[in-house]
Order: sequence, then structure tokens, then C-alpha cells
Amino acid sequence: MDGEVVSKIKCMACTTKIITKAMISEYGGIFDSIVSLVDVGGGTGVAVAEIVKVYTHIQGKNFDLPHVVATAPVYNGVTHVGGDMFKAIPQADAILMKVKSLS
Repeated sequence: MDGEVVSKIKCMACTTKIITKAMISEYGGIFDSIVSLVDVGGGTGVAVAEIVKVYTHIQGKNFDLPHVVATAPVYNGVTHVGGDMFKAIPQADAILMKVKSLS
């Protein structure tokens, strides 16, 4: 990967970590009854890793394109799954998807 791509991935991971920590702080109770969670388009897995770090009973799945998850770091409680969300999504109790507004 070239330097620009690596910088973008690091930037997205940093932003995701901040947003996920705020989400857990404000809405954390929503994760109490979830046993498995898949983050669709999860990139390197930062969001699901932050959730599983707090809610250790959750089995986390980070789902993204195979070449993306191939370079994702190892996180306790998180399995990286490569695939195409337009074909199939791994089964879980809940799905997490971040949406970026283009406006």
C-alpha cells in the first residue's frame, strides 16, 4: 500500500475510535443483550474492537473486503471476515454500519 492509502486508513481508524467511544458512553446499554455483532464495512475492525473491549461477552466480527481485512490487526474477541456485503453478510444478533453523509 502506498503512503496516502495508509494515512487514510489511520485517519479513518482514529475517527472511528473517537466516535465509537462516544457511542458506547451515550448508548452503551444497547449492547447488553447482544451476543454477536458484525460490523459491515468495518475496515480494520476498530469499532467492533472498541465495543468488544467493553462488552467482553460479545463475539465481534469485522466484515469488509478480503484485501482490507487481510491487513487488519488482531483484536481480542474479534474475528475478521472477508467478503462482499452485496452478496452475503455474516450472521449475528446485530449489525453495525457507519454511514458517512456526503453533504
